[in-house]
Amino acid sequence: MAPVPLKVTLLTLHDCHLCDHARDVLSRLGRERPLVVEEASWDSDEGQRLVQRDGIPFAPAVYIDGSFAAYGRISDGALRRRLGDRKPSRWPPWRRLP
Repeated sequence: MAPVPLKVTLLTLHDCHLCDHARDVLSRLGRERPLVVEEASWDSDEGQRLVQRDGIPFAPAVYIDGSFAAYGRISDGALRRRLGDRKPSRWPPWRRLP
């Protein structure tokens, strides 16, 4: 049975070094478990709705399956722990079949 990917939404601003860092973190984590990363502009209707709802002071912001996970300088370890709370499959990563 193939693992179900987690949907990750990344709210970003144009020309934002913290947003570039968040993309790098998600790229690395995406090699460890299946993720579907969608980006939304901070200034979009969707972005502003999330910013207002969750009181996010600055970009970027990460949502996992619709739930707020982090903002600002995204930590690999903290996000890995948040992702670890969700079970992507019944196979541990070290036993994943090709």
